[in-house]
Amino acid sequence: GNTVVKAGIGILFIGLAFLAKYASEHVQLPIEFRLAAIAATALVLLVLGWRLRQKRSAYAQILQGGAIAVLYLTLFTAFRFYGVIGAGQAFALMAVVAALAAALAVLQNAAALAVVGSLGGFATPLLLSSGTGSHVGLFSYYLVLDLGIAAVAWFRNWRLLNLIGFGFTFGVGSVWGLMSYRSEFYPSAQAFLIVFFLVFMAVLLLPARRLGVEDGKPLHISERWVNGSLLFGLPTIAFGLQYGLVNDTQWGLAISALVMAAFYVLLASALRSRPQLALAFEGCLAVGTIFLTLVIPFALDARSTAGAWALEGAGLVWLGWRQQRRLARALGYALVLIAGGLLVHAIDHRPVPTTLINGTLLAGLMLVAGALIAAFVVQRHAARGGAMPGEQMAEPLLIAWALLGATAIAQLHTRALVAPEMRLAVLIGCASAVALVFTLLSARLAWRKLALSLLGFAPLLLLATAFSAVFQAQAFAPFTRGGWWAWPLALAAHLVSLRWAAPLWPQRGQHLAHALGALVLATLGALAGRGLMREGGDSGSAWPWLGWLAVPALMLLALPRGRLLKLWPLRDCPDAYRSSAAAVLSIVMLLWTVLANIDSNGSASPLPYLPLLNPLDLGVALALFAAWRWFQSEPGRAMLVTTPRLAAVLPGVCGFIWLNAMLVRGFHHFADVPFHVEAWASSLAVQTGLTLLWSTTALVLMWWSARREWRTPWMVGAALLGIVVVKLLVVDLSASGTVTRIVSFIGAGVLMLVIGYVAPLPGKEGRHAAS
Repeated sequence: GNTVVKAGIGILFIGLAFLAKYASEHVQLPIEFRLAAIAATALVLLVLGWRLRQKRSAYAQILQGGAIAVLYLTLFTAFRFYGVIGAGQAFALMAVVAALAAALAVLQNAAALAVVGSLGGFATPLLLSSGTGSHVGLFSYYLVLDLGIAAVAWFRNWRLLNLIGFGFTFGVGSVWGLMSYRSEFYPSAQAFLIVFFLVFMAVLLLPARRLGVEDGKPLHISERWVNGSLLFGLPTIAFGLQYGLVNDTQWGLAISALVMAAFYVLLASALRSRPQLALAFEGCLAVGTIFLTLVIPFALDARSTAGAWALEGAGLVWLGWRQQRRLARALGYALVLIAGGLLVHAIDHRPVPTTLINGTLLAGLMLVAGALIAAFVVQRHAARGGAMPGEQMAEPLLIAWALLGATAIAQLHTRALVAPEMRLAVLIGCASAVALVFTLLSARLAWRKLALSLLGFAPLLLLATAFSAVFQAQAFAPFTRGGWWAWPLALAAHLVSLRWAAPLWPQRGQHLAHALGALVLATLGALAGRGLMREGGDSGSAWPWLGWLAVPALMLLALPRGRLLKLWPLRDCPDAYRSSAAAVLSIVMLLWTVLANIDSNGSASPLPYLPLLNPLDLGVALALFAAWRWFQSEPGRAMLVTTPRLAAVLPGVCGFIWLNAMLVRGFHHFADVPFHVEAWASSLAVQTGLTLLWSTTALVLMWWSARREWRTPWMVGAALLGIVVVKLLVVDLSASGTVTRIVSFIGAGVLMLVIGYVAPLPGKEGRHAAS
């Protein structure tokens, strides 16, 4: 229509409203005369608009709508502020104006007329309000306007008109409730809420009587008559206002939810027999079911309402896709998002839960369910087209919102109800339960993005094992303090996800999940072994370190075996186990040898200490053998194809550290040298032993390299020999008069002579000169 005319009629209406208010304060003419003048202006506009309805229909409709609005203004002012007419007369005349507006709009098929008139009618009390006065008069006036909208709905399905009435009525009602409601207003406020709810339910359903024909043309999509904002928004807003009325009444919300559930279930039963009303039947049944589920949480905790918003939002998303209405979907997404904020607000303003079954838990579960339902609706419909720009992202974001809600609820209840030492087990159990539910849903519904969310489960378990390693050091950890049931459940959930969700994952995702699962199992075995062997000795004993070793080393030896890889789940992704998981375990084994050699003095009471044959050295030998064996395997060589020297360098470095540690442990046990760095540095015997050991190692390495004509290992031996020379000059020379220092120099010198004879530098043209 003509935008200028629309703006002009709006400005005129506001001007007349201000004129009425100004005249009441400054003009001395009788109030009846002033009101009559305003009404006469309205009648002139109305007659002029009617006469122009054929020539300039759009222009005429706007004039008539403005006239209707001014008539509402006049009658409301005459009754509310000046008492010129009584309540009965005012509302009778308002009903006449409402009927006139409805008749004019229907006769001319003029939605604009109805919209302009209703906007003016609803805006009148807002423009003239002074903040005082009876709410009964305000809502009675609004009721007349809403009945006029219902009369129009009998003949025409004008969504905008219906939404204007709905928005003004419940919007103003909400503001009044927040700012002015008092307990003594309960009877009238409750009555108005019920009446308004029933009026707009009628507005929602009245277009169904004309189903199949709209504006004289057949409707090809029967669902389009349903106004999603009323179908799902009306019960949501109405119940929110009901919350404000009865939230301080015992069982008030539970009874209200039960009444709403009964109403919608009965309405759905009445609609079921008419196939053309299938969408309304499904929507009403869904709303009834939602309110039925709310009875229990409201009976337990009347302050929990966020779940209803989430489920209502999911319903609005569903209806928006069914009707291809973007606004409805956007409102649905917003409602699910707001529900999370409401839940957080409710948690902050309520006591800490004292029982497992409570309103907060059930509201949180409904939030999770609402987000997942909305995500599933998007998943089913977005691929068919019609999505808004970027709307495909709604699905993963809603899934993430559901996961965030589940995490928050689990954390809240765990902190409130579970002893600190049991919290890790309970959280692992909660995560496993979510993983099982997500796996079953993704497999049953072939829901790929939900399955993708499960890729985070294995990393989460690995993080939990790290937490257990730091904070749980007792025997048999992590299978104490609830771990005996939590970890088997977690591993079972992981296996279930590998069986039913993994087919929906990309290949890299499957590889990662399988590999991390193996590492979780290895870590749990290491932690259990550490906890079991922890009481075998003090912090320097070999037993706790050997407890770490057993399970990872055995897994590393077993994973590359062909027979084992034929078993499920290894056969689904064998490379994940024999390549990735085994590679990590190999590095861990090498790291373990370094840390064990540095930290442990080799004591293994009650066993005596025997060089090379004590438990610690046997364990180090096993770890080095397992790592070296994997580095020499096909997966190991393939992974190190770009850096093949690491296959020899890493085990070699760790072996050299082991040799030094064996020497130091020997001096500790047989010469009573304390097992710490300061003692080693000040011990002449230890320093002499290190000099001879390093020189001998350099001799062996250089001799071995010369025999094979490998320059690089020979250069490493030469560098080690250079370090020996520097050590002799800087450290050993400072006490050259002692026997040990003399032995150091002489021994090193002799070895160098031997090296020079038996291990000359290989030629550049040698067989592996460049290796």
